[in-house]
Amino acid sequence: MLITRYYPRGVKKDRFDRWESALSPSRGLLAAYRTGDKSWDEFRDAFLSELMGSPESVRAIRTLSSLAKVRDVTLLCYERAGLNCHRYVVRDILSTPRLPSDYLGPNGDRPARSGLRR
Repeated sequence: MLITRYYPRGVKKDRFDRWESALSPSRGLLAAYRTGDKSWDEFRDAFLSELMGSPESVRAIRTLSSLAKVRDVTLLCYERAGLNCHRYVVRDILSTPRLPSDYLGPNGDRPARSGLRR
């Protein structure tokens, strides 16, 4: 599954099964991290807030979680393996006992208590 904000030039669609831009950081957040304005910890926390604040992202996480229960899923983006990357944040969300479905109601509304618990 490709989880980039923008579709990569020169990559044919048969190279992956699905493209889910809702699981990528915003352009501004990614730029702040790449220029050093945000540390990895600040980036991770801001990215989690972006994901949990977006009903589209929460739906994508729910879908990915369901898919991962029945088959292997590989998360793809531009970063090289071994570097800090938003793929690891998405992976960690999937490994937590409480998925975003616990944080947003059935209509995408936010209950009084929100956020991921570790």
